[in-house]
Amino acid sequence: MKLPVTAWIVMMHHQEAGTFAPAFPSLDEAEEFSNAMRATTEGFAIAEAVPMVQTTTIHAREMIDR
Repeated sequence: MKLPVTAWIVMMHHQEAGTFAPAFPSLDEAEEFSNAMRATTEGFAIAEAVPMVQTTTIHAREMIDR
């Protein structure tokens, strides 16, 4: 079973700012962002884009009933 890619994540870490991971709808946008960040910033560890996949389906009604 192939899991659907719902977004592309670029993980970033800075010693003072911490870790964060912006999400992008396409691989091209994620790669463009990560390359631009590498070219224009210092002190950041920036990973290659990784896919975020949907593993479970939660319907709004289920969330309300909890």
